Amino acid sequence: MLEEYDSEDNNPLDRLIRDWIARHEGTPEPPPATAPSIAFYLRRSSADPLYLSIGAQLNACMAHAQGLGPEFDRERLLYVDRLRSGSTTVGREGLAEMLAAARAGKFRVLAVRSIDRLTRSATDAARLYEILSSYGVSIHVAGKGEVQLFEILMLALSAQRERERMLEAIADGRRRAASRGDLFGTWSAYGYDQIEGPDWRINPEKAAILLRCFQELNSGKKQSELCRSLNAEGIAAPGGGLWEPKLLFSRGWRALDRPILKGLFVWGIRAKNPVVLRRPDLSIVEADVFDAVNERAGATSRMRKPRTRAPFLLGLVRCACGVKMKVREDDAVGNMYCHVARIGGHCDRKKGLQFSVLARQVLVFFRDEILDADRGPVLEEIRRAEWQELVEEVASQRVGIAAEIERIGRELDALSPEDAEEIDPSVSAACCELELEHHRLSERSKKLVAPAFRALTWEDAETDRASILRIMERLPRISRSEEDLRVIGFVRSILSEIELDIQEDGCRMRLWFGVPGAPSGLPSCARSEERSPERWFPHPPKSPMRYPEVVLGHHRRAEAGAFSLDDDDWAAVQPVFDDVPRLRAGGRLAAEAILFVGATGLGPRYLPERYAPYASSMKGALGSDTIWRRAFPILKARHSPIVADIGPANPTGKRPYQRKLAHPVPPLDDPGPWLGPAA
Repeated sequence: MLEEYDSEDNNPLDRLIRDWIARHEGTPEPPPATAPSIAFYLRRSSADPLYLSIGAQLNACMAHAQGLGPEFDRERLLYVDRLRSGSTTVGREGLAEMLAAARAGKFRVLAVRSIDRLTRSATDAARLYEILSSYGVSIHVAGKGEVQLFEILMLALSAQRERERMLEAIADGRRRAASRGDLFGTWSAYGYDQIEGPDWRINPEKAAILLRCFQELNSGKKQSELCRSLNAEGIAAPGGGLWEPKLLFSRGWRALDRPILKGLFVWGIRAKNPVVLRRPDLSIVEADVFDAVNERAGATSRMRKPRTRAPFLLGLVRCACGVKMKVREDDAVGNMYCHVARIGGHCDRKKGLQFSVLARQVLVFFRDEILDADRGPVLEEIRRAEWQELVEEVASQRVGIAAEIERIGRELDALSPEDAEEIDPSVSAACCELELEHHRLSERSKKLVAPAFRALTWEDAETDRASILRIMERLPRISRSEEDLRVIGFVRSILSEIELDIQEDGCRMRLWFGVPGAPSGLPSCARSEERSPERWFPHPPKSPMRYPEVVLGHHRRAEAGAFSLDDDDWAAVQPVFDDVPRLRAGGRLAAEAILFVGATGLGPRYLPERYAPYASSMKGALGSDTIWRRAFPILKARHSPIVADIGPANPTGKRPYQRKLAHPVPPLDDPGPWLGPAA
């Protein structure tokens, strides 16, 4: 027993050691430093005073490095985070660069002015100490020397508590100031003007508009109708734009749900304990009318259905008037429309278009034009040339931004005093402005990146064309299958925008090709006629031929035997068809024609060629819908493949095949659709 317990396979201690080694075998050994080097980490947040400026921290770390000895004068590395909080390590690029350099063995001493510059979290302090120690780096605090884990934890915990107390003191001071009316508002709400104090006063013209809105909504008028009437009269909305329902109510932040309208100013309206000040002199509407209108609006907003539309062309389609089009779901079918026209704006294109109809037109263009052997390479060369121009512009602007950031850094170092007693208010103000400008340029530099160019591979053109055809056979449904997601990514990697002009007799579609995701405002991102082909298509018919690929897909399935009854299934359902004399002579083919109509949702006029002779036999008192309701439970109980993938239709509904839309062709692998056909 002792030998078995001490064996390598069963000894728990050995297993524990092996597991620990396996978990840590990816941690690199700290490479030996070729020369003693030191790194400075400097951080300043927006709430830090001037004596914690970058320049002051740098001076303290430089003095500490000189005290360590002349060997640390050979190389000094600098890592800076400006306007970054110490409560978290997320978003601190300087900290990430410092850890990467430590992993590479570029320094062995890290100097900070204080531990709170490194972090204000005890948990992050322990983690950073463990990481740096594994790299062979020691942490030094300027003026104190090297600190160990216990000291770091105590200092970080103290900094964390100091931050919490500071935030509580700030919040408490703001609450007391709000209770006294000193924080009445930095800007006035719609219906008021700001005066000295700070205070507000009622704007008579805007107050009359608000009062009218409450009266009409209280009388039963819809929000959309109210917005259309205001826009038709040329009344400007808050901000100077058009009136929209979303501008009226939003948890106390919009035009008609601010409590100040009934004489109550609420500071911290979304906090747990907001401060309420009574201001009857600023009341515009009666309290009971205000409460009744807001209660009705809140009940309406809670009844919204969850969205199920597919992220295929969302965000890419805009109306010819220049406004991005929206999608509204009606019976699980997304309809695109120009919301400016719906709310009575300057656009007169009130007619909508089904989302799946536009998706079909885009897929047809990609299949016939982009993936065409003759036309495709020409468009590819245009895209590649514009992408090269974009890369050059991005690189040029990044160089200019880097030079500006370096200049601001030098000015900040010149403004930073070495002693806190030398602080001048004018110097502090200039320092804050430069810090904000430095932060703004840094954020812009991070966003100024040229996206990767996705080149078309003509070897896979036929595969892509086949995948597009399979998606078109399943419209209006777009699934989350791997094949559909790949096609969606392919289309969105080339298509940057779609301009849609919906008219009475048809639609004009203009597709803009380029580099999606490119930074805005660059000359290379401007539209050119070479990469903006235009197509015209009529409004689709209100029949299954709205999606002809779906009908042809069902025909191909029928020719392949997808609706053929085997001997056992035919023996089970034959009594149902023998009760109909006009179907008895047709035998099994007549029964399969009935099953085709019930399973696909297509009418008898769309039967495949093999079933066409039996279209006339489906008329009469005992129609195909009645026969389908009798045959479906029998086949379902037998797990027949004919009824396993009939789609979302109700098999027991009244006349299920008389529909505007046919069932889509079922995919082989469909984790779940985003968009289904109308019921």
